Amino acid sequence: KNFKPKISRLTLVADADGLLTEEGMLSAIRERGFDLIPFDDPIAFRFAYESQYRSQWDLGQNTDLVVVLRSAEQQLNKLPFDLLKAGRPLTFALHQLFPKLNYPVIAGLDRAYLDAVDEAYQKQDGDQLTERETKDFVLMHCFSIVPKLIRKPVDLMKVLLSLHSRKARLPDFLVEYLLESLTKDATFETWPVAEILPSRESFLRFLQDEWKAFLAGQADPSQTCRVPFSHEDVRVYIDTFFLEGSLTPVEQENIAKLPAWAQTGVVRDPSADAMRRFRGLWRKFEAEIPSAGVSHREWQQAAQRWAELVVMRWEWDESLEAADRTAWSELQTTVEDAFAPWMMQRYGSLHNLPYHQQPVMVHQIPRFMAVERTRKKISKIALLVLDGLAFDQWLLVKKNLEVCDKAWRFRESMAFAWVPTLTSVTRQSIFAGEPPLYFPDSLATTAKEKAHWLRFWEDQGVQRANIDLVTSLDGPHDSKLETALGNPRLSVLGIVWNKVDDIMHGMQMQTAGMHNQVRLWASQGHLQQLLVRLHDEGFVVYLTADHGNVTATGIGNPREGVLVETKGKRARVYDRVQFLEEVAVKFPDSVRWTNQGLPPAQYVLLAGDLKAFTDEGTEVVGHGGV
Repeated sequence: KNFKPKISRLTLVADADGLLTEEGMLSAIRERGFDLIPFDDPIAFRFAYESQYRSQWDLGQNTDLVVVLRSAEQQLNKLPFDLLKAGRPLTFALHQLFPKLNYPVIAGLDRAYLDAVDEAYQKQDGDQLTERETKDFVLMHCFSIVPKLIRKPVDLMKVLLSLHSRKARLPDFLVEYLLESLTKDATFETWPVAEILPSRESFLRFLQDEWKAFLAGQADPSQTCRVPFSHEDVRVYIDTFFLEGSLTPVEQENIAKLPAWAQTGVVRDPSADAMRRFRGLWRKFEAEIPSAGVSHREWQQAAQRWAELVVMRWEWDESLEAADRTAWSELQTTVEDAFAPWMMQRYGSLHNLPYHQQPVMVHQIPRFMAVERTRKKISKIALLVLDGLAFDQWLLVKKNLEVCDKAWRFRESMAFAWVPTLTSVTRQSIFAGEPPLYFPDSLATTAKEKAHWLRFWEDQGVQRANIDLVTSLDGPHDSKLETALGNPRLSVLGIVWNKVDDIMHGMQMQTAGMHNQVRLWASQGHLQQLLVRLHDEGFVVYLTADHGNVTATGIGNPREGVLVETKGKRARVYDRVQFLEEVAVKFPDSVRWTNQGLPPAQYVLLAGDLKAFTDEGTEVVGHGGV
């Protein structure tokens, strides 16, 4: 009710609890015509405010702006006088919304759960809840967990399977609360509950080991298994985990003696197994393609399933019939047709989402690393950027690393690149720790990445002599890397490896060729050697891509000469909107991008879905689009 169109050109909000950073809230405010900008860094804020808003207001253009103070230490009266004079002040706080609930517990929740809290709170009668009562309230209404009802292995498994299948993450204080309850019960003495409750990766490793024990027990009754796989409430999840590739089928003798439901978790005919899994995952994915208005998390989970499908589709290409290939092309188009409008509607709010649990956009990666460095007291931290690595190609690389060494452990999350997904835009934003808006002078080059990286970490209190960035890495024994690692004071290291991007730009064989080349590169062990070297040097390593790549079909090559600032196969960048419109008229399938996070005088035209600005009908592997 506080955000009605044209109510005020400038709104100032004290939001210490981050209520406006909930994704649905951000989207709803944007849909009503408001832009939102945080007042975190006064200088960065002033640059954005003057260049994007005040200068436009002076020209008579109207964009309503919400300035948000997100820190408890920040007060509205600390804002510059010109803002206080012009703005409408508002204050929002959790204790005002939920006075009967324990404030620290509610404040520790991801903001996405506040709708569920609110719905249950409206039905709540009685006095104020204690801390423990509020934890029980939150566990029940946000995560469907009632601690006192977890008494048997099947009860615990239902909780764990539900949590980890949704990739829901319990806050640490709720994990501790649940552990306190579970460890009192002798039933779970032999269960590694402290590992498998908070960590999806640990839970899946536990399940994999228990599945082997379960199969062994089918042949030898003396073999014991803790997980009640036969229970119907457990079986339904296990089948999906095998389908999605989270669990790996195991070789087993006397398969015929196994119950029918367990067949999905054993190796029979590898080719037939793969095709059965491919078709099952295809059906499941097609039935669950996210729609408009969903959370970014739903698209992230869909991206992971899609990547699994892409790997399988090209790995077993020879086993597909002509009708399968046609249906696959149609499915790809369906995915693009669903994702593009979601991006147009929701993408603009993503950069304001909190990043302390995991980065939502690539420029938040160093910010997240800085938080982790402080929180976990990490002495040496490294970021490895594999330029241009697509999600499906990461799955190939990851599988190779795991085959090389079973000891590898990965904790994965997903982040959105900056659009246009060009290296100079999105990779530069990683090292700057800022949206592209803040480096307008170097938007078309990567030459300032080291200066950005040094400045970011110096702002975090790290001395310049302790920071380095190695670009254009030639391999694990590159002399530039040796020089950097030879610095005894080095504590923050950035590395750019262009190998996958180089493969992409020379690719003639589309997706299948990319997969073959990435597999070959991964099998040579160079990445393995680099990661081992960094580990041996004492670094905690974060690995990321800056953008992906996709096979696209040419719709023609615009002949705009000097009018275009940046020429890409999937995106063109202009410094005048008139130049963009001239080309857009000639290419009706192209998409006028909304310019979120970009400098004011940058206008982006995307080729659209699976198209490219190159000779008509030509297939290329490229990047730049959404």
